[in-house]
Parts: sequence; C-alpha cells; structure tokens
Amino acid sequence: MFRINTNVLAINGQRNLFQTAKDLNTRMERLSSGLRINHAADDAAGITASESMRSQIAGQKTANDNMSRAITLLQTADSGLEQIGNMLIRLKELAEQSADGTLNSDNRSGLSTEAAALIAEIDRIASSTTFNGISLIDSAGAATSVTNLTFYVGDGTSATNQVLSLALKGVAFDANGIGTIGGTAFNFTLDDFLGQVSAQAMVSNIDTAVTTLATIRTDVGAFQNRIERSQANIQSAMENTRNSESTIRDADFAMEASAMTRAQILAQTGSSMLQQANILPQLALTLIQ
Repeated sequence: MFRINTNVLAINGQRNLFQTAKDLNTRMERLSSGLRINHAADDAAGITASESMRSQIAGQKTANDNMSRAITLLQTADSGLEQIGNMLIRLKELAEQSADGTLNSDNRSGLSTEAAALIAEIDRIASSTTFNGISLIDSAGAATSVTNLTFYVGDGTSATNQVLSLALKGVAFDANGIGTIGGTAFNFTLDDFLGQVSAQAMVSNIDTAVTTLATIRTDVGAFQNRIERSQANIQSAMENTRNSESTIRDADFAMEASAMTRAQILAQTGSSMLQQANILPQLALTLIQ
C-alpha cells in the first residue's frame, strides 16, 4: 500500500536512529570516562557489587596507611629502647671497672659521675620517646608500667578481628638510680659505684636489667613482624578486590571502540535512510500528473 498521511518507513527510521544515537552516546560516555557503569541504570545488579567493593577498597587503603604508621611508631619505640639498652651495658662496664681493685676512690668517683649522667639520660629518653604526641616507653607516674596501644588494621567489612593490641612496657628512673624496667624494680644507687664490693653486687643487677629490657624489645619486634604480615595480606586483598571491582565497573576499551564504530556507521546509514523515507511520499505526485 502506498500512503502519504502516515509515513511508516520514516517512523521506523526515526525509531532506529533514536536507538542508534542512544547507543552511540553510551559508548562515547564509557570511552570518555573509562567506566562501563556511569549510572545505576547501566547495570542495576552490578552497581551493588561495585559500590560494596569500592567501600571495601577504601577501608583497605586506610588500614594499609594505619599499619604503615603503626610500624613507624614501633620503630620509634624500639630506637629509644635500643639506646637505653646501650646505656645499661655501659653502666655494667662502669660497675665492673669499679669492682676492680686497681681503682682508687677518685677513679670510682669519676665512674659514679658518668653513671649518674647515664641514668639521667635513660630517664630522659624514656620520657621523650614519643610518636605524634603519644608517649611510648615512659612509665613514670603511671598507674601501671604499660602503654596500651591499639591499631585498626581491618577494612571494616567485619565486626571482629579489626584491631591489634600491644601492651608496651615502659622504663623510668629517678636521679638516685631507682626505677623500673617493664614493671620490674631496679636500684642502681650511685653510691654503689663508689665501693668495690657494692659495685660487684651491682654487675649482676644491671645484667638482669639488660635482659629485662631485651625482653621488651622482643615484644616490640614480634609485634612489628605481625603488623608487617598483616599489611602484606591486606595489600594482596586490596589488589584482588581492585581487580574484581574493575571487572564489573571499568569499560573494555576494545569492545567499546568497536561498538562505537558500529553505532557511527548505523547513525550515518540511518540518517541516509530517513532522508530517503521522507522523499518516497513525493512519488505520489507522479500518480496524479
């Protein structure tokens, strides 16, 4: 049938051209943004999984940053403990020297003076070893000799196993050489460096202090190793989650480029066919000439 009031071919061409233009716009949007899902309507099911993964990735990135800072904090604490350990060893050397019969009272007085300086520096380092304003190994005036540290290392997707805790034992001494290391009391009375017999008794006492401090450093080192393993795990999880999220959300450029080329060709041919469909009714004039 040949009609002029209703140009069905033109309507059909318009409908197809509209769909082609819509598809072309979608492909251009995906290629320009790099995303397959730019609107919820692009993949209603995929947007739920994608947003959940994006939230998980954000949590993993923050947890990774938290663990990096935790490692730095532990390294700061260990550095302070290391210097205290070096000074305790030096105190042992001084005690052994004072215990020797070849020294006179003036010699021992000089040793006592150095010991006093070392003990004062031990307490100063303990009180000044901080990270971001957090005191790490100072137990002076504290109800306990422990600094409780907690680190948030999870991605937030679970209510459990998100926090790691460490009870970091501290050090404190007064000017008289009386103090604690990890909650254990020690007495390095300066007068003991002035006597040969008292200095002999102090040697083993200082040696015990060195061992006690080393135990604290062992706790710090073991916990740092745990944090580092946790960080390696969450970095691997972050990589895998990113890969999964990319599969859902990111555009496949090869496929989208091919689809855009197809849509461009269809748009050109559709426009040409619509032009032809609009010309066809004019043939009706030939029937009445």
